[in-house]
Amino acid sequence: MDSVQVVEAIKRRLSLKEVVSRYVALKPAGRGRWKGLCPFHQEKTPSFYVDEEKGLFHCFGCKAGGDLIAFVERIEGLDFQTALERLAEEAGVELPRRLGGERRKELYEVLKLAQAYFQEGLRAHPEAMAYLEGRGLSGESVGRFGLGYAPPKGDGLLTYLSRHGVSPEEGLKAGVLAEKEGRYYDRFRNRITFPIKDHLGRIVAFTGRALGDEAPKYLNSPETPLFRKREVLFAFPEAKARLREGRAIVVEGLFDAIALHQLGFSETVAVLGSGLSEEQARLLKTQEVREVYLAFDADEAGQKATLQSLDLEMARKFLFYAVRLPVKDPGELLLHPEGRALFQKALEEALPEVEFRFQEAAKGLDLSRPEHKRKVLEALTPRMLSPEPFDPVAERLKALVVERLGLSPKELADYLQARKRGRPLPPPPPPKAEPRNRTLLLELDVMALLLSLPEESFLNWVLYAADHVWPPEGSLLAEFLELARKEPRKDYLRSVLSRKEAGGILLERLMLAPEVDPSRLPEVMDKALARLREAYYLERRAKLKEVFLQNPSQELLREIQELDQAIEAERRIYRGL
Repeated sequence: MDSVQVVEAIKRRLSLKEVVSRYVALKPAGRGRWKGLCPFHQEKTPSFYVDEEKGLFHCFGCKAGGDLIAFVERIEGLDFQTALERLAEEAGVELPRRLGGERRKELYEVLKLAQAYFQEGLRAHPEAMAYLEGRGLSGESVGRFGLGYAPPKGDGLLTYLSRHGVSPEEGLKAGVLAEKEGRYYDRFRNRITFPIKDHLGRIVAFTGRALGDEAPKYLNSPETPLFRKREVLFAFPEAKARLREGRAIVVEGLFDAIALHQLGFSETVAVLGSGLSEEQARLLKTQEVREVYLAFDADEAGQKATLQSLDLEMARKFLFYAVRLPVKDPGELLLHPEGRALFQKALEEALPEVEFRFQEAAKGLDLSRPEHKRKVLEALTPRMLSPEPFDPVAERLKALVVERLGLSPKELADYLQARKRGRPLPPPPPPKAEPRNRTLLLELDVMALLLSLPEESFLNWVLYAADHVWPPEGSLLAEFLELARKEPRKDYLRSVLSRKEAGGILLERLMLAPEVDPSRLPEVMDKALARLREAYYLERRAKLKEVFLQNPSQELLREIQELDQAIEAERRIYRGL
């Protein structure tokens, strides 16, 4: 199979609507159509549509659009090849043998072997299992999350991989081996290992927790073609089912996540850095999470991570709560006889985002002193200056500031207005891909009509259009007709054209194109081509008139008159006269 056939096979097996639904809450909008809030820009009224029959998505607000592959590329921030590989694996479609795809497949196999080695290491070293039991973890939790142990030996995994035909270079690329001055050795030694999985449940990396005093306490795999720590959440595959109920608990530590699962809070996931990232927040949104409880460590770093998470652009799609822990971190609750009840109480008493922001801003300050009130006001100003016309968090924060700092609503409004004026203007939004040229719009209408036809009759109508309209060299329609004759595959053409400057409006016209009764197709096609020919004649006539005004001649006048006759003939066709 070539890449075009692979794309077609993926689209046959995967529903565009189902894939988009992982990221967008869709509602029916007519036969085979759904609508929702666009994931690519902030909006309150749905302008994002999915058309299952046409295999297209389009936002009438920001003009984002395309097919299944284009959606995954854009929503996940991937290139075409990586998006194709992800979808092919999910659909069970075999990709053509390519270096990139084969390498990724090999890396998954290396990581599976490493996981087998680490789990064998845990069974062979009772002291490692005793450490986990000492932390309160049950055998069921250890098995469910695939915990293992990397023995102290520096070449144990290296030798194990070699016995299974894996070279040191491949182990290095997978992130489980390290290299120094040409010598390869095990990256993880004398550490409890945590397999890190992607959203499909595939192992993409490991984290190792030192058993002794080795530094660092936690060691992560380096970033690889499979692993970027901003894009994964630990325990996400295990939490998926509960996340669908609408609530997520987000913690910092891997032990913390496992401990809370063991205590019954299986909607828990852990970040792999400090605070939630945009990509991780988007993962939560795919599971229709509405409420996010941030249960980061009770120290200063944990509170800073909480604030950082609240400031994400994606954060505006959730209701956030900050959990005040009764202990340093959630993992300690596993050893407390009332651990579950204590955490349940902390959830019930969690601070809504607005209250948490105010308390953090006012920490250590005396609000009876004007200069301290000023500090709180300045700390909260960036969040109150929301670009959204109605931002519920910003509005509640303003009300709290008025109440707690003793300001009048007018005083606060005047202050914020002055701050807004004093800030540099944001860059202007990029221009929409809406072409104003009438001829280009008519070309796009012809292309949209052709692309809406059944695959079996597509080429015949392309040839018909090419025989009945004569687009100027270099025009978009000329390029389309040339491409369609060489490669008459609609998916391929849509993919190519969607990346053009006018691609957004073409997708919009495709989404809006009504179904044409086959018996009326010749009439509809002839009228569309007549309008386009008229536009070409009008452009030619306008240019000739400019030349005629500067240098009149009988020859030019005669040509203008012939064009007038041709324009009138085309009008009779599309008016049905």
